Amino acid sequence: MDDRDLDRYLEDLGINMDEEDEQEALLPDDDANDEGFQEPLPVPGVIALEGDAAQRCEAFLVDLLLNFDPSYAVEVDALGDDELRVEIYGGDPGKIIGRAGRTLAALEFITNAVINRDEGSKVRVSIDVGGYKRRRDERLRGEARKAAARVRKTGRPVELDAMSAAERRVVHMALADDPDIVSESYGEGKDRRVVVKPATESEPS
Repeated sequence: MDDRDLDRYLEDLGINMDEEDEQEALLPDDDANDEGFQEPLPVPGVIALEGDAAQRCEAFLVDLLLNFDPSYAVEVDALGDDELRVEIYGGDPGKIIGRAGRTLAALEFITNAVINRDEGSKVRVSIDVGGYKRRRDERLRGEARKAAARVRKTGRPVELDAMSAAERRVVHMALADDPDIVSESYGEGKDRRVVVKPATESEPS
């Protein structure tokens, strides 16, 4: 099956991760660092799923991935009542990850949309394949710590490269417990980025 088949399927459902607003639609407000979610989006062509969030998540992903490569396997772990961690094994990880992780981001987006279709459902689904996101998050946390060290040394804000909503959230969480540092997001769309600055400073220079 063609490498782009999953991309085409997601695009048929109206999911195009080149649009930053779509990626952020089901993620919390990263500036506030809270757990507030936007309203769940309708997902055309997806049948109703039964069971708890973990069961619905596994059923949806297994059914979807079987259409592309039956060698994929899905493992879902519940992290509390409002967060699911998904690992996808087998098959070709590159087909799931896509260019710069865009296919994986689209798959995560549509899965969140499906799981949160029911009124009152506010579950965060994080999907990884081949340790891709784990390595990415480790790199981002390292960048956040380096930026914080630079801010402490110079007393001046440090602006990081433009990031997706999910990437910015990793940076915010990495610095959330540092009493001397604050992180805020600035900019619009694909140019939105994190600024790390001293906790005593209200605006970046």
